Amino acid sequence: MQLTAPLLALTLAASAVTAAPFTSFLEARAAVNAGPEEQIDAVWKIHESCNGTQRAQISRAVSEMKKLAHNSINHILNHPMDEYFVKYFGAKADPAPVLGYYEQLVYGDKGNALLRCDNIDGNCRFPDWNGHWRGNNATSETVICDLSYVTRRPLEQLCAFGYQLGTDNPSQYFGADLMHRAFHVPEFVHEQIHHYADSYPDCLELAKTNSSAAVSNQHSLQYFALDIYSRKTVKWGCVGEVKAPTPKTSSAASAASSTAAAPASTSSSASATAAQVTAAPAASQTQKASADCHTHADGTIHCGTH
Repeated sequence: MQLTAPLLALTLAASAVTAAPFTSFLEARAAVNAGPEEQIDAVWKIHESCNGTQRAQISRAVSEMKKLAHNSINHILNHPMDEYFVKYFGAKADPAPVLGYYEQLVYGDKGNALLRCDNIDGNCRFPDWNGHWRGNNATSETVICDLSYVTRRPLEQLCAFGYQLGTDNPSQYFGADLMHRAFHVPEFVHEQIHHYADSYPDCLELAKTNSSAAVSNQHSLQYFALDIYSRKTVKWGCVGEVKAPTPKTSSAASAASSTAAAPASTSSSASATAAQVTAAPAASQTQKASADCHTHADGTIHCGTH
C-alpha cells in the first residue's frame, strides 16, 4: 500500500514527536556519563617537618619513583610475558596485579599518606637507618632519616660507579627506595604486598617456584622496575654477578603459597611498633651506611639489602 504525500508527512511528524522524549533521555544520560570522574589526590604529601632542602630532595625522589613505575607499566603493556617479566615474576604469573601495583604508585589516591622528616619515633638515631615506616604508630606515615640525603643516589646514576643490581642494594637510588617504602603503606596497595624473598637471587628463585607470591613480593617489583629502566640507559643493564639463592628459599617459597592471598598479621605481635623497636640489635649498627632499615606491621625489622 502506498501512502499519499499528506499521510506520509503526518506519519513522519508523529514519529518525530514519539521519539523526542527518548532521544532527549539518551542525550541527557550521555551528558552524565561523559562527566569527569571525581578528582583523586594522587600526591604523596610531604610533612611540614621537612625543610626546603629535604622537601626538594624528597619531591625529586617521588618523581623518580613514579618514573620507574610508569616505565614498568609501559614495558609490561608493550611486552607482556617477555623474558624479563618471566624472570622476576614467573612463567605462570598474571601481569594484571603487577600493573595494578605500579599504577597505584603513579595514579592512585594517596589519601592521608605522609613523608615526614622529624624523627618522631627516635629511630633515626641509629647510624644505619635511612628511614622507616611508622607501623602501628601511624600506618600512613613514613619517616625519612637524614642519612638518606647523603647516601641515596639520583636515578640518572643508575649503573654508574660499578653498581650491580644482582649484589648491591636497590634502595641506593632514592626513587627505588621510596617505591619500596610506598609498598608498606596500606592506603597504597591495601596490604597486598609482602616480603616473601629479599635478595636478588632469592627473588629469581621465587619467580621459578611460586609466581603467585612473586607478583606481590616487594623486592621483585623493585628489582624489575630498576632492571627495566637500566636497560634504557645501559644497553645490557647492570645486573652483574648473581649468586646462588639461600638454601631456605625453596621452603620459604612453598610456605608463601599458603599466605599469598592473606595480608600480614596485625594481631598481638603487631604491638612491637616502630617506636618500640628502637632497641635494635647491636649487629645492625655494624652494617654499612647505605643499609636501609625499617619496621613492619608485625614488629619485624628489615635491614641491609633493603
